[in-house]
Amino acid sequence: MKNVSDVAIVIQARLGSQRIPKKMIKPFAGTTLVDIFIDKIKDCTSFPIENFYLSVYEKELVDIGIKHGVNVF
Repeated sequence: MKNVSDVAIVIQARLGSQRIPKKMIKPFAGTTLVDIFIDKIKDCTSFPIENFYLSVYEKELVDIGIKHGVNVF
């Protein structure tokens, strides 16, 4: 069995959706979809946050990752 510190999680997000442009940062229930999935990962107490990476390009998504204190790639 792998040690949890040997595992990394990489989440990709982009704003280029054609059906719903910028859907990852649109307001949704007082938050955004990106905030929701980052919070879900951060709530997993057995997983070290330093092994979580947000793979994004657009400045709006980079800013959200920085706000949450996660690694932005």
